[in-house]
Amino acid sequence: MRSSQTISTKELCLFLLIVTLYLIVSVAWFCLAIPPLTENGSDAHLVGAFAGTALCIVAGYSIAIYVIGTPGGNHGN
Repeated sequence: MRSSQTISTKELCLFLLIVTLYLIVSVAWFCLAIPPLTENGSDAHLVGAFAGTALCIVAGYSIAIYVIGTPGGNHGN
């Protein structure tokens, strides 16, 4: 039987802030930064667009791993 875990208000607020900031930055990146980078067509701009997109994907998976992670923060124990 699983025990219920409690989360403090501070942890919940911090988590919601991080997720909100992630969503804002992701939307801004894909709507405002990517189109000018890909329209230019130079190699440096395309590499920058790819690197930024990869960073957004890695950050998203990191947040998902944090949420799904071990309850209670007992990593490795």
